[in-house]
Amino acid sequence: MNSAWLAALAAAAAIFSMACSPKPPGAPPNTSSAMAAAAPPGSAPGDSGVYGFSGAKVADGNPQGVIGECIWIFDPADHVQVAKGDCVAGAPGAFRVKLKPGRYVIHGPGGNQPIEVKPGGWIRIVSLVALPMTP
Repeated sequence: MNSAWLAALAAAAAIFSMACSPKPPGAPPNTSSAMAAAAPPGSAPGDSGVYGFSGAKVADGNPQGVIGECIWIFDPADHVQVAKGDCVAGAPGAFRVKLKPGRYVIHGPGGNQPIEVKPGGWIRIVSLVALPMTP
C-alpha cells in the first residue's frame, strides 16, 4: 500500500473509532444500506440479528474492510449502545451480531440508520464511508 492510501485509511479509522453522528441537513446521502436477508452462515435456526460489511471505499476502488470494532448497535431512542460488531483480520469488514427481535439504530462508517429485526430474521448491512481520491 502507498502512504497516501495508508493516510486515508488512518483518517477512516478515526471516523470508525467514534460513534457516527447524524448527518447535518443538506449533507449528501451516505452509502449505508440495510435489507432483510437470509441468515448468514453459522447462524442457528431461530437466531436473529445483523450482518454485513463495514469499511471504506474510494471512487475507483473496491471497498476495504475495517479490522476491530466496526459497527455499533444502539437502542431505538439512539441513546444507549446495546451491542457492537467486530471485524477480524481474517475477514476485514465482515461482521455478524446476534440480536433479539426489536428496533435498533445502527452506527457505522456510512452513517446511522434505524432498523427493525424480526423474530428469526437477519438484516444485511453495508456501511461504507466514501474516501476522497488521492493523487
